[in-house]
Amino acid sequence: MILFAVLLSSTNFLDRIMLALTYHFLEGSSQGKSIILFTVMGSLLLFYPLFRVDGWIGSRLSNLATIFKFKDKKYLKFTILILVFTYLIGMLIEIIIRFKLGVSPFTTFIAYNSNSYSSTALTHSHAFKSMLGFIIESIGIHINSGINAGTPLVPYTLPLALIVFITYPFIYIGGIISVANEKMLLYKILIAFAITLSLIGVLDGGLFSTPALIGLATLLGIFFIKKPFKAKDLLKPSLIIIILIIVRVSLGIMGTNTVVHEITIINPSENIDLNGYNVINVQKEENKTIITVPGKTNDKLLLMNLTRDLKGKTSGFFLSWNIYSFV
Repeated sequence: MILFAVLLSSTNFLDRIMLALTYHFLEGSSQGKSIILFTVMGSLLLFYPLFRVDGWIGSRLSNLATIFKFKDKKYLKFTILILVFTYLIGMLIEIIIRFKLGVSPFTTFIAYNSNSYSSTALTHSHAFKSMLGFIIESIGIHINSGINAGTPLVPYTLPLALIVFITYPFIYIGGIISVANEKMLLYKILIAFAITLSLIGVLDGGLFSTPALIGLATLLGIFFIKKPFKAKDLLKPSLIIIILIIVRVSLGIMGTNTVVHEITIINPSENIDLNGYNVINVQKEENKTIITVPGKTNDKLLLMNLTRDLKGKTSGFFLSWNIYSFV
């Protein structure tokens, strides 16, 4: 799996095949997510013997202190808690960005830098992906054009997003110990898969993304399952995931404005021209311009057009939602 990830990172001919195979659980798989999938899951399955209670690392860790003792599903519970905490911090970052700039939380944000752009929203967050961009930007690593590392978001997500450098390793370590101490081979594979999806969800999408929901559902399912297996063991994890899906849809409905789309342009230049968008109203403030256009246009189409047309004319912009425009 790790060798396959190396192959993916150095070539492009497998991109379409991987998109078809992973699209439904990676939520529109990109080359970057596929590379992470095979690298992380492969490493979990390769190195977990070291973390067994009789393994080279596991034996030393469990003997450090009572708190580190390996107990049934103890580390799986720890991993789930750290994972959920990280997701919630990601949502908090999204709210703080909009609060600082005086914008509604029910908006999609596009940030620019000299080379690229990146998007983020409460319902699909890239707040922690920006920290991947932060590392890449700091050490000057070149990445393929098919991988968006969220670099333009860095000025808006620092310093709170730095917490991912603490929680991310904890999730991985807790996950690999959970794999090591699970007796059933099927559960080992499922935990490794779920941890990998969860780590991808942290970087790309946040709590309400498909990888996050599938990963969390799998981890919760294995945590609540008892021996012998009973179907009712899956009731609690199913209820939790259903609630999260309802919250996700509710946020979309709550934030919807069907009458107009509100475009909030941050630090606009003097030569912004949106005449082709049937502009209804323009309101200028200190460091931003608020433009309203008819709300019937599909959100995704409008976002793509604005991202193209505002490039080089602003440091970023927010677009209000209309969830019904997709119907």
